[in-house]
Amino acid sequence: MSESDIDPISELQGLLDTIESFAPIRRQTSETGVIFRLVDADGLVEDSLEGEEEFESQEEQDLTDSEDIGNVPVIDFRPGSCTPVTAVDCGIARLGETDNGLIIALRATIVIWQNNSYHIDLFKSGPIYLHNGHKLETLYELGQHLGKPDFFVELDETDTSNPRPLKVKSGVADDSHQYADRFRNWLERLVQNIAVRSIQNGIILFDGALTLRTRDTPSSYLEHLSNIATQSGNAIIAISKQSLLQIKGRPIRFWLNDVPLRPSYRLLTPLMRQEGINRVLGNAYAVRFSALGPTFRMDVKAARGQSDDEAIGQLLASTFMRGGYPDILVRAHAHSYFTSPDVVQLQAQAGAKYKLKPQTDIDLGGIFAPFGGRFK
Repeated sequence: MSESDIDPISELQGLLDTIESFAPIRRQTSETGVIFRLVDADGLVEDSLEGEEEFESQEEQDLTDSEDIGNVPVIDFRPGSCTPVTAVDCGIARLGETDNGLIIALRATIVIWQNNSYHIDLFKSGPIYLHNGHKLETLYELGQHLGKPDFFVELDETDTSNPRPLKVKSGVADDSHQYADRFRNWLERLVQNIAVRSIQNGIILFDGALTLRTRDTPSSYLEHLSNIATQSGNAIIAISKQSLLQIKGRPIRFWLNDVPLRPSYRLLTPLMRQEGINRVLGNAYAVRFSALGPTFRMDVKAARGQSDDEAIGQLLASTFMRGGYPDILVRAHAHSYFTSPDVVQLQAQAGAKYKLKPQTDIDLGGIFAPFGGRFK
């Protein structure tokens, strides 16, 4: 997969330069109206979108008896040897929308724990103007970076030496949320490509899931990341904080309810395969890292010659837990987080850079008072 062997930093800078060339500031002579996202001065803004596309069961099978759950063994942690650990996270801020596109900003972080010290690499963009008139070309290039040029678009391959993008595939970028999340996922994958090479014989921690055949990442790209990690003796473990996955009709967060206050994990892959589901790179587990902590989804792709239990044991021995969640992932999240002052500053920068004229956003508070107009 030679496309993914290109320097990810060069890919990142190259696409950002291309997008910048599409920005209307290079052609317009008057200001464009923009509706900036309202930000509470005292609030925190964290706009990372959940990229996990959940499984759909082919049949509904409810497990209502604790006896049925008990048929699936619960495994107690067995701490292994201490190894290096690398964690990756990415966030996005949707700064505002115009009549011809949207403005976003991206942040991604790699945190490395090695030799009893942390090393942090940050990847931050300024405001990015995603022009709707150039959605086809941009998504075509995103697909090329992920090793599959036709992943987001349909191609005219009449001339095989020069395929041309024809149209964006349905469901890829039908609205601003989908379009923005294609870029969040793209940056996260490029940074993961760097992270899997950052240590030897350790654990690579992803935020999310190792789900194959999703709308945002070709399966071949995840498999390529796994191959690179394995060549360096690294296992990949992904932890999903808010998984909506249900197995046998039971959400992940309830799969350890029969063993309360017990740090442990339970293999769920065989049950998923019984339902005709085989879309995980490695194996899927329900996990509770501490007695009072919540239950998460954990996907494990062990290194060659290593068992899942060994990889999980190394993770437990090599990272602190904060409230039942790996501290190193908390650190990666913190550096990928947008606070309200960050967003206001980026909005001001976008306004000056792209000649944007702020317009008043819709405030439904007065209409729906005293019940509010934002949530229902």
